Amino acid sequence: MPSVATIARLLAEVGHVDRNPRKRPKSSYVPLARSTVMALWQLDAFEYRTGKNQLLTVYQLIDDASRYDVGSSAFRRHENSQDAQAVLARATKAYGAPQEVLSDNSKAFNQLRSGVIGMVEIFLASKGTIPISRLPGRSTTQGKNERSHQTLQRFLEQNKPQDLAEAQKLIQRYREHYNQHRRHQSLNQATPQAAWDLLEHTPAVEPLPLAMSGAKAAEYLSKRRLAQNVSLVSDVVVSKHGEIMQSTHDVSDLVPGLAANQMAVEVTRENRKTYFQGFHISLPTSFAGRQFVRTITDDEFLLSDPVNDEVVLSFPLPTVALKVRGKLVSSYSIRGIQVSLVIRQWEKKAEQYRAAIQANEELMPNVFEH
Repeated sequence: MPSVATIARLLAEVGHVDRNPRKRPKSSYVPLARSTVMALWQLDAFEYRTGKNQLLTVYQLIDDASRYDVGSSAFRRHENSQDAQAVLARATKAYGAPQEVLSDNSKAFNQLRSGVIGMVEIFLASKGTIPISRLPGRSTTQGKNERSHQTLQRFLEQNKPQDLAEAQKLIQRYREHYNQHRRHQSLNQATPQAAWDLLEHTPAVEPLPLAMSGAKAAEYLSKRRLAQNVSLVSDVVVSKHGEIMQSTHDVSDLVPGLAANQMAVEVTRENRKTYFQGFHISLPTSFAGRQFVRTITDDEFLLSDPVNDEVVLSFPLPTVALKVRGKLVSSYSIRGIQVSLVIRQWEKKAEQYRAAIQANEELMPNVFEH
């Protein structure tokens, strides 16, 4: 049966009903998609329980530009790297290797954020494909996968497979209909098969050296240096006599497991600042609407992601800044600042101040040494 949204869209196309004027038209949104086939595949998985109460993991592999389903498949085990590699191997054998594969931060898909090169990354490197992962907490980055999950889940629920074999047959039937017959709104009502055939293909060309993945893993590992900085910091309250006391306030409600030199920081669009020694340090707009952990060590100020402990902002102590208005300090003017969630305007200003700081260090070395 067609959905209510499909009926409404078809009636609106022939002028029998008016579109809902309270909603912003979808034509006003700018879609984020690659312009060529094989430039990026998106990999994700969801769990499904069969009629015999068997728990399956269904992997979906979607081409970003054409929305073509290149490799949906089900397995009996929980989400893991071996089955994920099997899905990628089948897809690359059938269609070739893409330039990049986007996944979430599950260790079944991408272990680089943990500082490790996993079997999936090794396989992709051998095919010339770069593995990338979305930012933690930003599921909209894989919106195409999430939306495709809904369609496949509804299809499975309507047909209710009893076991893995039936589920595999249904998924194969779904892929054929989805790719060749189901019109897609984001493709101007074309099918994924039509888009796949018409768009230019830009597959991976040659294998990548593992040193590239190793460098990326090392970069992520350096961003997780926060654990080393606070490894010797006690998170209990101790009296002057050495007795352990109960804390009168509990910061673990916001972020559990905080140490004594840490605190939770929530950045909003209205207040994009963090505080240090009475000063207000401005933050890029990309920090808005997120929560961070502030850590202050003897020689560094850090903001980190509470989910994966990645450092998103840091600068050395004592602080040197060239743009201070009263209590407000522009973050891009701080010497030695490192930011991972940057926007173009912020980075442009930071480059200017880096040059200014370097020039001042050459003119006044004695001042900057102290």
